[in-house]
Amino acid sequence: MRGDSSKRLPLNPSQATELTPMKITRCSTAVVEANYDYTYVRIFNDRGEYGTGECFFAPGLTAALREMFPLLIGRDPREVDRLARHLWRKGSGAGAVAGYLYNAVSGIETALWDLVGKSYGVPCYQLLGGKLRDSIRIYADCHAGDNIESWGPMLTQREPEWLRRLVADQPQHEERYESELYRERAQQMVSAGFDARKFDIDSIVLLTGEELHRPLTDAEIAKMVECVAAAREGAGPDVDLAVDCHWRFQPSDAKRIARDLAPSNLLWLEDPCPPENIHDFADVKALGACPILTGENLNRRHGFWDLITARAVDLVAPDIQKCGGMLEGKRIGELAEMQGIRFAPHNIASPLGTIASAHVCATLPNFVALEFHGSDVPFWPDLISRPGRSGPLIDQGRIHLTEAPGLGCELNELVARQYAKPGETWFA
Repeated sequence: MRGDSSKRLPLNPSQATELTPMKITRCSTAVVEANYDYTYVRIFNDRGEYGTGECFFAPGLTAALREMFPLLIGRDPREVDRLARHLWRKGSGAGAVAGYLYNAVSGIETALWDLVGKSYGVPCYQLLGGKLRDSIRIYADCHAGDNIESWGPMLTQREPEWLRRLVADQPQHEERYESELYRERAQQMVSAGFDARKFDIDSIVLLTGEELHRPLTDAEIAKMVECVAAAREGAGPDVDLAVDCHWRFQPSDAKRIARDLAPSNLLWLEDPCPPENIHDFADVKALGACPILTGENLNRRHGFWDLITARAVDLVAPDIQKCGGMLEGKRIGELAEMQGIRFAPHNIASPLGTIASAHVCATLPNFVALEFHGSDVPFWPDLISRPGRSGPLIDQGRIHLTEAPGLGCELNELVARQYAKPGETWFA
């Protein structure tokens, strides 16, 4: 009978322990100075367990995190969604519906999932509904051929010690954006086992952070076409090829670029227009010259709503480290699926953030590929360890998820601390 408690099976002692409420006791941060800042959040419970998440870079990020941490102390870390929403609301006066707030919340949210998964002994993808695939397809971001860089939180170039050593040991090309470099880079990534890759094309005509307040010339578009054709030649006909414009161009130029690149059979044309106006993307998509992708600038499903319901793009690219976290990334993917839009997350994270994104990708039927942006960072593969699994994280262009609890990885602090950002604390 429904109300007869005598018919219920008793919990065994281990189950009773697992269901006992827990509390957050401490939160801390650490930052690795790589091609970007890899900002880590660590959250501890009263059982001595901890989870680690990663945030997308932002000015003043660790200071913002320190302001948020007191709101978590004493709360139950299993209430992941409730805590994330609590932080959204408490930060609404400063950030409202968008802003750096969500970079911080995303790292906290991921750390909570990692902690809860470890506490219950299950992988994060199980907590998100279970995986639909065992391995995650990775596409290699090849930049613009020759590209060894490090950028600060305001996208100013810098040269950490590891980069100074690397540049000193490697020959540099006088002219950076040459078609031959695109061809060579594509061939390198084929040899590394990737069957999908992406190249920048906006950098051919302007540098990151600059704006182009004039129409593109025929010669500039021809140079883009030449470089993409060389990348296609280097990759071969059976490898997917995407290109990125970093939201630099006005719709009229974006349309010209899309038409002229159509013969290269692109997997997608990324961010051809500024992100503020979804109708610009819809106009470029309407040409039918190549699939259009955007989304890395948007927060939460609320920020994606108009883009998705208008079917203004073919693919969405939320960044799990700043869109609101793992659960919010899944929700965005599910909204996209309802409109026939595919899911290909932006990802410039360390291996830890990359694995967090992979857990989300594993649960979505409309997933295409996840970005890998760390091929030029010599210590990138060594920043994590994976219990019970040896070998590289990315194997022949795939990440193979395991049954290990939480994210299934740990930050390798012996390596990571060697590249700690000066002036930042280390999980203090």
